[in-house]
Parts: sequence; C-alpha cells; structure tokens
Amino acid sequence: MRIAQAAARLIAADGGLDLGLAKRKAARQLSAPDSHSLPSNDEVEQALADYQGLFVADHAGHLRALREQALEVMQVLAEFNPVLVGGVATGRASEQANIEIDLFLDSTKDFEMFLLNHDIEFRSEELGGHTAYQLYSDPADVSLRVLPENAMHAVRQGRGEPVRRMTRAQLAQVLGEDQSVANQRAASSA
Repeated sequence: MRIAQAAARLIAADGGLDLGLAKRKAARQLSAPDSHSLPSNDEVEQALADYQGLFVADHAGHLRALREQALEVMQVLAEFNPVLVGGVATGRASEQANIEIDLFLDSTKDFEMFLLNHDIEFRSEELGGHTAYQLYSDPADVSLRVLPENAMHAVRQGRGEPVRRMTRAQLAQVLGEDQSVANQRAASSA
C-alpha cells in the first residue's frame, strides 16, 4: 500500500509519468525491492484518485476544463485525425499537465501550412523520429505528436503499458456524460 501511495504522489506531481515507472521509482524511494512486491495498476489508480481527492483542489473541474479545451483543439484539427492521449485522456492529469494529442498525417508541411493559415502560433521539433508541435494556450499548452497516417490504428504504448486514447467522439461523449451526472447531482440536492 505504501508503494501505491508513493507512486500516486509521483504521478500527481508529473501527470505524464506511466504507472510502471512510477511504481519502480516509488519502490526505490521506499527502499523496497523492485520486484514482485509492486502494487497492481488498479491499486495505484485508486491511490491516485484518493490523493487527488484529498490534495488537489477541484481536480474534477480542472480535468473537465482540460478536456473541454482538448475537444476544441481536436475540432479545429479534425482533418488530421486527432486522438487525445496522456494524462488528460486517462484522468491522471496533474495541475501542470499539457494536453497531449496524436495526429495522423503524411505531410508535416501541409500541417504547418494549416497552422500558419489559421494564425496558430507553434514551435516544432523532432522527437524520437516524429515531429512534435507545441501550441501555447490556456488553461494548458497543447503538445501534438505527428505520426504517419498508416499508424492510426496502432496502439500508443508507454513502457509496456497501454495508454488510453480518445477520439473526438469519445471525448465528447465523456464530457456529455460528466455533465449529465453533474446535472443529476444538482437536481437531487435542490
């Protein structure tokens, strides 16, 4: 349980940290053997939810704002098949987290022309054989990773752990369900 809680604190501090790495770091910090005694992903996810519920002011509201911003960006970039990934998709986003979106296209030149034509400020760099773009906005910056179109159906993974992905439709559905639940709570408390 202590390793799960320590891993949850590490993830809360860095929303992009994957569960496996967080568990190993937590075990080392607690001088526990980095072996078979590591907690399950479910235990870490529960510890993270508990931590955020106690120590992060309005985590649900912050996550909703990030997801709403992500949906707006994904709608603007619809022609590039955007998929939300990372902490905002999984719900583990820290207060400093960027919105991470994968785009699937074969020509970065066409994408850069799109950004320029829409007066969208960006910075680009090559990371791990892929072009990455940074868009600056509020409440969070947006990190875009450009992958070839033929990779659209491949599962993005982080160190042995599948990362949850959301299409625009899935994200819109999650936001709609969250709003319905909030409306029901408000109606029942009135």
